[in-house]
Amino acid sequence: MLNSILEKNVQDYIDENSDELFRILSELIQFDSQNFRTDGREQKCAEYVEKLYHNLNLETEMYYPDNLPGFTEHPGYIPNRNTANRPNVSGIWPIIAETGEDLPVMLAAHTDTMPVGDLSKWKYDPFGGIIKDNRIYGLGAGDNKSGIAASYFAVKALQAGGIQLKRPVVLTAYCDEESGGGNGTLAACLKYPCKTYVNLDGGNYEIWTIAIGGGGFRIELRKKDSTDSMMDLYEVLSALMVEIKEFRDRRRAELHKNPLYTGSDMERSALRLGAFRCNSHNDATVSFVIYSDKTFEEINDELQDIVVRLKPIFLKYGVETSGFQQGTRYFYYGETDQSDGGVDIMTKAASETSGKPVAEKGSCLTDLSLFLQYGSPHSFNFGIFRDFALPGGAHQPDEYVDCTQLLQYTKALALFLMRYCGISNEKILLEGENE
Repeated sequence: MLNSILEKNVQDYIDENSDELFRILSELIQFDSQNFRTDGREQKCAEYVEKLYHNLNLETEMYYPDNLPGFTEHPGYIPNRNTANRPNVSGIWPIIAETGEDLPVMLAAHTDTMPVGDLSKWKYDPFGGIIKDNRIYGLGAGDNKSGIAASYFAVKALQAGGIQLKRPVVLTAYCDEESGGGNGTLAACLKYPCKTYVNLDGGNYEIWTIAIGGGGFRIELRKKDSTDSMMDLYEVLSALMVEIKEFRDRRRAELHKNPLYTGSDMERSALRLGAFRCNSHNDATVSFVIYSDKTFEEINDELQDIVVRLKPIFLKYGVETSGFQQGTRYFYYGETDQSDGGVDIMTKAASETSGKPVAEKGSCLTDLSLFLQYGSPHSFNFGIFRDFALPGGAHQPDEYVDCTQLLQYTKALALFLMRYCGISNEKILLEGENE
């Protein structure tokens, strides 16, 4: 049940202006903001978001992570991501009364997307933002431009209702999330200290309160002497994959013990094989991403032990390797401190707007790890991208979001802000309603 007339008015506004919300997401999708690890195309999309924030009269700033004082020396900084030229954009909705709460809440979503991949697998233009059959299609529709659109429109709905909050709100569209980046998130945390960060990069309309650890790794194999057959590499790869599968099973067992992961897609995909190929008769590559609650040092020790155990096989077939190398940032495991009530408020709001209980789960490999580590221990994720393994899911051809769910999501964010931040002029507005 809605707590007040004001909440109903805000939700009615979102329903009545849903076409505008859908249009904004469609236009966001039309910007090519692919992330290629060492570079990205977020600039034009960020400029569009900057205009959106200006339209709400937010105190808006576009900034480049590497330009923050001391940023490139920070222990969380990852080099070779070109984040000196890939912007974040933030808009602050300040409080009116000086008696309000000081530390803001941030609603954050990332502008970058994965590379589009094989265009022949897309039925819909990945940059078309096509709206059809109650769906909005396109690269980044759920991951994560829906978060940018919904957070913007939630604030717009509050402003349309004349609502003033007791706590400031920061909307942030950050760069460099995909492929284990994170420099955009780190910059947002350092530039805008907040009471909590709600990372809108989540899935399945779930609240995520665990930041799983892990990251990407690769190993390269090469023959000492040239050959005209891949057979030697095949023998080595076969032995290597036996070890990697056992390594995977240990990661699955870890996640199975955690009630927020037991039986989940995260447990199933605790190791995702990204590449398994012979590049020629003389060299091969294996790469993968893992989910784990172990530290980097613990995981690295396990991987180096694999290399030691396989050394006789390498010698037998004349294969050399430099061992396992990091392919991405390593994310550290963390859990949300729920003592501030934010998770409970968001869960109730999301359940009310969807009409069904909303689950609390653990995250996949997202920047929640960084928000918890460098931002606030109260941070959590809430988003609507579809699971990676589903048709139309994150990182899949014909990625889409459901329009009805996008509306529910936007309403939930608006209710969260009203309840978490508090309304400073509620009495005045309600008196006006009763006249």
